[in-house]
Amino acid sequence: MTAPRLHLGFTDADDLAIVSALVQDAVVKTADLIYLGTARRFALVANRFCWEAEETGHDGGLRRRCGLHFDTVRKVRTRGIDRDAVEQVLNLLAIEAEETEDAVSIDLVFAGDALIRLEAETIDGGMKDLTEPWPTPRAPNHDIEEKA
Repeated sequence: MTAPRLHLGFTDADDLAIVSALVQDAVVKTADLIYLGTARRFALVANRFCWEAEETGHDGGLRRRCGLHFDTVRKVRTRGIDRDAVEQVLNLLAIEAEETEDAVSIDLVFAGDALIRLEAETIDGGMKDLTEPWPTPRAPNHDIEEKA
């Protein structure tokens, strides 16, 4: 079965939570991150795991290229990301938003304590699948330890 191409917009925290679930475990190279200051847009291209694909006929699952953009971005800050290491691969774990009266902070949370924080006027953007999916040998796996 092939997963349908997705093209979603988001304008609030609930929309963004859905997109966050869809791009969980996406991998992105630092070369594929860009902030267009005059357009106030932050964008990235990633290989996302197709969580929405049911039976794929492949042991690991499917991945596909997708684009993700955020508009009304005033400022971008990073932690744990070397922008000069263009081949550095980041594993996106979640996208979280915190709204205040006149702004919003959007955090792209990556494995290894890396982070991109977008300071924006509003939650506004979109996600679009760019390619057909391809088989991947391994599905993402998150071991969760139980604490007594």
